[in-house]
Amino acid sequence: MSRQRNKNRLTNDLDSGEEEKDFSDFYSDEVPKEKRKPSDPEDILSRRNTWVIGIFIVVAVLWRFDWSPMKAAYGIGSSISNLFQSSDQVTTSQSTAINFTQLEYFDAIKDLNFDGTPTLNNTSILYQNRVPVEYLQALDDLDYLSDLTPNQALALHSSGVDIEFIEVMEELDYLDEVSYSGIIGMSSSGVSMDYLRTLDDVDYLDEVNYSGIIGMYSTGVSESYLRTLEDIDYLDEISYSGIIGMYSNGVTEEFLRELEDRDMLEDLSYSQIIQLYNQN
Repeated sequence: MSRQRNKNRLTNDLDSGEEEKDFSDFYSDEVPKEKRKPSDPEDILSRRNTWVIGIFIVVAVLWRFDWSPMKAAYGIGSSISNLFQSSDQVTTSQSTAINFTQLEYFDAIKDLNFDGTPTLNNTSILYQNRVPVEYLQALDDLDYLSDLTPNQALALHSSGVDIEFIEVMEELDYLDEVSYSGIIGMSSSGVSMDYLRTLDDVDYLDEVNYSGIIGMYSTGVSESYLRTLEDIDYLDEISYSGIIGMYSNGVTEEFLRELEDRDMLEDLSYSQIIQLYNQN
């Protein structure tokens, strides 16, 4: 009897007008993307590449350390240790950029009479470019350093200008007449100290600028040619470009003396002399 009642109750529940619950809302219409299975070809290829690279690195490390695992482990450990030590060294070297040698250099030149007070940066550049203290001291002794900034003093030294070359110009009272760039130009062009002395002897040094001196020397105007022009009293009548012009056109010292002997020289310009010489 009880089984029959339960059966009837179940039948009644099923036949009742109560709507069935819809459980479809618990499921998404979209089917989630399937995760890549371990057996997928791309995954297998990726894992194989990783293994190949790993094996290659291990072989390379062992080869580097003579196929000895112990040496390899020691070498890698040493490299890591050195990396941290080098970082410490860089930091330390930056914090002690001015060492004792530089301090001695600064102390030695601080009382020299530059044109303006040298800064720490100026003096550092002089030190780094190995400008000797003796070089700067010699310029100071010539009373020429006061006309120079530290960078100009560096330019003289870097260009190979000897102190002796500057001493000759001081001896000839020409140092105040020429700029440091003029000194560099004459020195770099090979103008000899004897050539400067000859120009002073014929009283022409004060009449010509440094570019004129370089021009005459580079063209090959000889000291003898200059002395001949002085002897015939024509040097004061002609510019350095005129001297270069006559010399370059082959006008000889003998021809100039002949013109002087005929009392023709003072009435002629250098271009007329060149023309007469070419017609002769």
